[in-house]
Amino acid sequence: MGNIAGQDGAGGEPWRAEKLLSSLLIWAGVGLIAAIFVGGGWAYFNAAPPPKPAPVVAEKSPPPPPVAEKRSPEPEPQPPTDHPLASEAEKPAVDPAVRELLDRGWALVTPPYSTNRWQEARQDFEKASRLDKESNEARIGLAVVLGGKLSDEWSPVLQEDPKRAEQLLIEVLNRGDTADRMSAAHFALGVVRQMQNRLPEAEREFTLSVALDPNNARAHLHLGETSLYLGNPKCLPFEEVVRLSPSPSPIAAINYWALGTCHLLLGNVDQAIDLLQTARATNARLWVPYFYLAGAYALQGNLEKARSALAESLLLKPALRSFARLQAENPWLGNPQYWALQEKTLNLGLRRAGFPDQ
Repeated sequence: MGNIAGQDGAGGEPWRAEKLLSSLLIWAGVGLIAAIFVGGGWAYFNAAPPPKPAPVVAEKSPPPPPVAEKRSPEPEPQPPTDHPLASEAEKPAVDPAVRELLDRGWALVTPPYSTNRWQEARQDFEKASRLDKESNEARIGLAVVLGGKLSDEWSPVLQEDPKRAEQLLIEVLNRGDTADRMSAAHFALGVVRQMQNRLPEAEREFTLSVALDPNNARAHLHLGETSLYLGNPKCLPFEEVVRLSPSPSPIAAINYWALGTCHLLLGNVDQAIDLLQTARATNARLWVPYFYLAGAYALQGNLEKARSALAESLLLKPALRSFARLQAENPWLGNPQYWALQEKTLNLGLRRAGFPDQ
């Protein structure tokens, strides 16, 4: 991703994301210019009717100021026209044997996660790549295995080979493909950067992924998480995931947790509790809803519930027994702007529930 969103790694082109983002702005500008010509120019389009002449009296009163009209909303960002995209019609048919390997590989990297399933997926994607050296889909699948294990739950210790993943994805983006595959490549690069705690670059890649495929629910989820850990919580991406991927869904529990966390950091404690309880009910084996519920319950003044939820979270995740350990295992929490929000909300509640600093 460094070669796409910033220089890091051999063989990349650091100008690609900047070029793509510039093209997005140009695209939006084209729509604006078209509106100017169709509407006869902004001055004509927005001008208020001229005021009527004031009656002749001894002293003339100044005419009332024109009332400003509301401008039409600017067009939504669209994939730029100079992005190396291809239509499905231009892509040759995939060999049935390769298609079978690709489908099996993708099925293996969906939850429930396991080391054996991911190893089998790696073998399938590598074999597909050998059989079809032109397959960008095989490159993306292999990169996901090498650079994105358990990424929905942010577990960087399990990444196998992020450098190779990055090289594969840069190759895909340089070669070009269909919009959905380019979206998948940007998403996978975002995950690599996310795991490296390079959050601004990750945010850029997820933004590009969503622009190319607005129906990519996981891209919306990771875009929201990244913005949140940058200290700028936005709940809309998580709400979009609920719309695009309703329960039951493999990412439903983690998304409801993220949406609840967003509201908690914004000070909406009651709404946060409702969403975190939904996350807990969706996946009772996930530790994070209990942990964040503990802080939220304490902020609400219910210390009994808070201590019970904290105890449940520690049963599921025994290693996280202090704030020091929490930060050590989750380096993205160290962003000062984010940590300041957590200190005023979640951490305040957890300390009331008895969670120690060391």
